[in-house]
Amino acid sequence: MNVKAPPQQAAIVAILKRATGHITAGRLDEAEKALQADGKIALKTPVGWNVLGDIHLKAGRAREALKAFDRAIKMAPGFPEAHCNRGVALQDLGRLREALRAEDKALRLRAGYTTAHFNRGNILRDLERHKDALAAYDAAIAGRANFAEALQNRAYTYLDLDQPAMAMADFRAALTHNPRSVASMLGRASALRQMGSGGDALVSVEQALEIEPDHIDALMLKHQLLSDGQAYDDALAALDHLLALHPDTARAHVARARTLSQMSRFDDALAAADRAIELEPRLADAHVTRSLVLGEVGRFDEQVAAIARAEKLGASGGALLFSRAMVYVEQGDYEAAIAANRETIDLEPNAFEAHQNLAMAYFSTGLLAEAWPEHEWRLLSPHHPAIEHGRAASKWQGEDLTGKRLLVYCEQGHGDTIQFLRFLDPLRESGADITFIAPKPLITLFSRNYPWLTIAERAGLGVTYDFQIPLMSLPSVFATTWETLPRDVPYLRPAPEYADKWRERIGDEGFRVGIIWQGNPKYGPDIHRSIPLTNYAPLAAVEGVRLISLQVFHGLDQLDDLPSGMEVERLGEEITNNPSGYREVTGAMANLDLIVTSDTGPAHLAGAMALPVWVALRNRPDWRWMNEGTESPWYPTMRLFRQKERGAWLPVFEEIADALRARMAGAGNPV
Repeated sequence: MNVKAPPQQAAIVAILKRATGHITAGRLDEAEKALQADGKIALKTPVGWNVLGDIHLKAGRAREALKAFDRAIKMAPGFPEAHCNRGVALQDLGRLREALRAEDKALRLRAGYTTAHFNRGNILRDLERHKDALAAYDAAIAGRANFAEALQNRAYTYLDLDQPAMAMADFRAALTHNPRSVASMLGRASALRQMGSGGDALVSVEQALEIEPDHIDALMLKHQLLSDGQAYDDALAALDHLLALHPDTARAHVARARTLSQMSRFDDALAAADRAIELEPRLADAHVTRSLVLGEVGRFDEQVAAIARAEKLGASGGALLFSRAMVYVEQGDYEAAIAANRETIDLEPNAFEAHQNLAMAYFSTGLLAEAWPEHEWRLLSPHHPAIEHGRAASKWQGEDLTGKRLLVYCEQGHGDTIQFLRFLDPLRESGADITFIAPKPLITLFSRNYPWLTIAERAGLGVTYDFQIPLMSLPSVFATTWETLPRDVPYLRPAPEYADKWRERIGDEGFRVGIIWQGNPKYGPDIHRSIPLTNYAPLAAVEGVRLISLQVFHGLDQLDDLPSGMEVERLGEEITNNPSGYREVTGAMANLDLIVTSDTGPAHLAGAMALPVWVALRNRPDWRWMNEGTESPWYPTMRLFRQKERGAWLPVFEEIADALRARMAGAGNPV
């Protein structure tokens, strides 16, 4: 015989059923109105207050939710669902330890309570107790094998622990049970990214965007993946699309600032960082990013202030330490820079940027033995050609090369390639068949001077190698010290026909000084080596000096606006447009008495040719010029002139002019 529930109880059940139906459908206002029916009789029960708390939780009203759950527990202290939900409200309020106690209470009241185990895992993850979180998710999944959200969150915890393969397994399982979960698709993409499968990761993000085209996290991750692949224009487009939909997303403006900085669009990057700060003044990451951009453009005092603001807002981690290390270098405190980079590495052992910066600081202070191992971390950069050439063969570590095929490849700018070219000489008697991949403009010059090498722009199809190594890794394999550094010059010589051609064109009148004042503006740090041509005016005032432009491509417009009394000879388009690679330039250089340059690429070339070359350096120059002294251990015919104060170039050139007078009088340094 069926026993009917009392009328009031039946009414309460109906109200609660109606309210939970509205909650499931996302109609929270309707759910709350339903609880008000029949004189609020449902709120005379602990279940009614628990349902009201759930409404508040889903509406983002954690404080009101907590009050509702407390009311339910006061009415029924042994109500496990209310304790379980109370834990979620406390978690939302940031009261994590209280939240954990609430879930523990729910589990004491109901052993094996799957939802409480799941909530417990979420709280433990927020507490960064990742291994304990895994155990909690394990318990939740043991209670419900198809618990997609628990599988997903366990996967994210594996990502926190740098275990992407384990995460992948859980994301796949979660998607089996919930195939349209955008969060799981994005998690799978993050795992693939950690595993180095950027292309597959991008496919997963695109699948998520098919379901939710406006999803902020999906668009942010798409940007990150495109940035990883150096597709900066596409990465920027992804952010611009995001900001068209969600213009006030501060973290997207931060990401935009970093991408623009990578593109050397520093003014735009600074504007993006400023916009992020305008939207969220207390967003620490925006201030960290702003500090990094300020460092790139040499506004170091402002960078210091930005770092201080970021720290006040609680910023920490590798990016902040990276920025702080930049400031230490600028201040000449290399010990502090070394310490900051080491601290970054302690926090993030695989942060290759910190290892690279540590190498630069070691180099700058002359600590070669410490620098070479750290320098190898550059190979992990997502932009390094090791990604491509590393597939050709295993990296050479010093094995016997007799009868072997070795691929050596350049990896950075022309100046770096010329500087490290000397390390090919020890391989000459190795018994190996060596192919060297070089920049196209340098191939003819290198081939003439290194006839025993096969020099090409690409490795070539169908060619197999026993070993491969980037050019700048050779000194590490050789364990190079200052005593063993190859410094025999010249190791580059011009073709006689070009030297003869320019001897006739330039002539032998006066003291012939070739000058270069600007590098490639697409190179980020170019701001520190490209200077106004007018700074060279003190040299033009030295009696008997002929200033001859060796400038190519960039900065040539400055020749049209010289101050009164300053004359600079032009050698024509054969130099300015450089149609024959370096052959014309080396021919012209060989017929000069001195080369003076602020751009370090030509400095390397002149040094490798054993020509007298004077280099104007900013107060904190690149690592290869060290942090003090007038001589370069790399080039015996080079002399260094250093800024005493940041940005003060004219005193440097007045010093160069005085040295030039002394040299012409036979009383100066012969170099």
